[in-house]
Amino acid sequence: MISSDSPPLAELLPLRPELQIRPAGHDRDGAPIWALQDPVNNQFYRLGWVEFELLSRWPAGRADEVLRQVAAETLLRPTQNEIEALHQFLMQNQLLEVRAPGHARNLHALHQRSHASRLRWLLHHYLFFRVPLLRPAVALERLSRWLGWVYHPWTAWLVLGLSALGLGLTARQWDSFAATFAQSLSPAGFLGYLVALAVTKSAHELGHALTATRYKVRVAHMGVAFLVMWPMLYTDTTESWRLSDRRQRLAIASAGVVSELALAGLATLAWHLVGEGPMKEALFFVATTAWVISLTLNISPFMRFDGYFVLSDALDMPNLHERAFALARAQLRRTVLGLPEADPEALPARLRRFLVAFAWITWIYRLIVFTGIAIAVYLFFFKLLGLFLFAVEIWWFIARPVWRELQYWYSQRAQTPAARRALLLALPVTLLAVALWPWPTPVRAVAWHHPGQGMTLYSPLPARVQFLGQQGGAFAAGSPLLVLEQPDLSYRTERAAVTRDTLEAEWRSVSSLDEGLERLPLVLQGRALRAAEWQAEVAEGERLTLTAPFAGKLLDVDPHIGVGAWVSPRQPVASLVGPGPWLVEAFVSQSELPRLQAGATARYYPIHLPGTAWAATVVDVEHTRLTQLPHPMLAASHGGPLPTLPDAHSPLQARDSLYRVRLVLELDGEPPATVGWGDAAIDGKARSWLIEQLKPVAIVLIRELIF
Repeated sequence: MISSDSPPLAELLPLRPELQIRPAGHDRDGAPIWALQDPVNNQFYRLGWVEFELLSRWPAGRADEVLRQVAAETLLRPTQNEIEALHQFLMQNQLLEVRAPGHARNLHALHQRSHASRLRWLLHHYLFFRVPLLRPAVALERLSRWLGWVYHPWTAWLVLGLSALGLGLTARQWDSFAATFAQSLSPAGFLGYLVALAVTKSAHELGHALTATRYKVRVAHMGVAFLVMWPMLYTDTTESWRLSDRRQRLAIASAGVVSELALAGLATLAWHLVGEGPMKEALFFVATTAWVISLTLNISPFMRFDGYFVLSDALDMPNLHERAFALARAQLRRTVLGLPEADPEALPARLRRFLVAFAWITWIYRLIVFTGIAIAVYLFFFKLLGLFLFAVEIWWFIARPVWRELQYWYSQRAQTPAARRALLLALPVTLLAVALWPWPTPVRAVAWHHPGQGMTLYSPLPARVQFLGQQGGAFAAGSPLLVLEQPDLSYRTERAAVTRDTLEAEWRSVSSLDEGLERLPLVLQGRALRAAEWQAEVAEGERLTLTAPFAGKLLDVDPHIGVGAWVSPRQPVASLVGPGPWLVEAFVSQSELPRLQAGATARYYPIHLPGTAWAATVVDVEHTRLTQLPHPMLAASHGGPLPTLPDAHSPLQARDSLYRVRLVLELDGEPPATVGWGDAAIDGKARSWLIEQLKPVAIVLIRELIF
C-alpha cells in the first residue's frame, strides 16, 4: 500500500527485457485483456486495458511522461496512484531491472524478508510441494501427431456410447459388482488400487499434456507433487494463459477428467466382457478408481484441482476463489457491521449472488478438509511434532483468516453503528454463556423391549412339530406349549425297550438254572446297561415336550411353523410371556454413563409404532462393557441398528463399547404384542456442551505431552 506522505514517483525502472506481453482475449464486459509472461519463472500476470497502455509506454522512463502519452493517445486518464501501484507490483514480483543502489537495497530487503520467512514457508509447504521429473515437450509433439484421432468427434461419441453400455450392464448386475467391491477390500486389493491409481493418474496427466500440445501450449515439465506426503502426478500447463480463446483453456483444464472418465467407462465395459482372472480384477480396479477419483476429487471446484480451473475458465474469471471471497467478505461486512462496504468489482446481480454462495460453500468445505488434514498430520508424525503441526495447520488455515477478519472489524468499530456494536458484543457473550450453561439434555440410545418374565422356545433336537400353541393363547404353568417328535429317537427308544426286555427274560432263565450261574454276572451287567440306555432315550423323548414353567401368553409364534413342520435347535419357535412388567434394555456409550442413575425417567420409542412414546424408569446401570448383543434382531447383519464384528464363532459380538441400562416400562394399557427395538431418551444429569467438547481435547493434550 502506498503512503500518502511519500513523494510522487518520478523515475521508472525499466522492465526486464525478456518479459513478453501477449493478447489474452476479452474480459466479460468485452474489454481487451493481455497476459504478461515471465519466462524465467514461468509466471503469467493478467493485465487490464489501463495496465497494458501504461506498460506499452514504460520505456519512456518517467512517470509523468507515461501518463501524458496515455492521456494523449488513448481515451484513458490514469492517475499517479495507478502508475505507482503498478510500479510497486512490478517491483514486488521482481519484473524490473535494478540500476540504482537504492533499488538494489529494496530488492535486497525483499530477499531478506523471503529468507526470514523460510521457516514459515517450510511449515506450510511441506503439505504440498512439487518435484519436476520430465521436460516432455519434444516427446509430446511426436505423440500428438500419432494420437490426433483421439480428438475426432466420432471418437468422443464412440467412447460415450461404450461407457453408457458398460454402466447399463453394471446396473443390471449391481449385486455382482458390489460383491466384487466388497471382496477387493483386502491387503491385496489395496495394492491393486494403488497400481490402478497410478494408471488412471498417468492417463489424467497425459490428457492435460496432449491437449495443451494440441493447442501449441508448451508443457514446461511433468513430475510428482506431494500432498500431505501422498505422491501425485502433475503437469505444468501454466502457459495455457497465453491462449486468447477461453474454450481452448477450458479444454486443457478438463482434459484430465475427461481422460479418466473415458478410461473408467471403457474399463467398466471390458470388466463385463472378459473372463475370470487377473485381467478382470485389473479392469475392476481401474474402473472403480477412475470413477471415484474423477467424481469426488477432480471435479470439485472448492480446492485448486481441475474442477476449479474448469469453473474459472467457464466463467472466464481468473483468481476465482480470491474474487469470490472478496465479494463474500464485503457482503458479510455490510450485513453484520452495517458498513457501506462496496463490492470489489462490479458484476451482474445473478453472478454476484452465485459467487457469494460459492464462497460460503468453499469456506465450509475447506473447514472440513483442513481440519481433516490437520488430524492426518497429527497422526502421521510422532506425537510432539504431530501436536505442534496440528496447531500450526489449525492456526494458519482456519484461525488466522478468521482472526484477520475480526481485526478488520475492530479497526472499523468507529464506522459501525452503536446498535450493531452492542449486538456484536452481546452475541459472543451469549453464545459462550449458552455453551457453558449445563443443559439437561437427554441421553439417547438404541434399546429393545422384552417381557420381564419370559422365555423363548427352541427345539432341543432337529424334530417335527406335533402340537404348537396358538398366538396369544393363555397357558397355565405345566401345560404343554410345544410337542415334538423325532422318528429316529422313537425307533431307538423301541429298540432299547426290546433289548431290555430280552435281557430281562434271559436273566430270569439263567437265575433259575444251576448250570447258568457262571453267566449270571454278564447277564446282570448287560441288563443294567440296556435299562440305562432305555431310560436315556425316554428322557430324551420327554425333552421334546416343552411345558410352561409359569403362567403366561404365547407370543411371537413363527407363522411358517405348523404341525408336521421340521425345526432346528437354532430356530426360535415362539415366546412365552408372563404377567409381569415389560423391560427395556438401552445401550449407551461410556461417555454417557456418569450422567445416568437409577430412578431417572425416560421415554421409549418403539420402531414398529411410529409416533408412540412409552414412559419408563431406570432400574439399573451396568458398568461392565457389553460383549454380546442379547438378541439377533439388534445386529446390523440381521437388519438391526448395532454394528457387530465379523466373527463366525461369535456373530453377535458388539463392535462398539456399549453399556447396558435397564428400564421398566410404565404401560397404561395392554402390553406389547411382541418384542422389538427402538430408541430410548433417558433424562440425564445436566452438562455443559463446551466443557464436554473440551474434555477429549484436554485428554489428548495430557496424553501427548506426557513422555
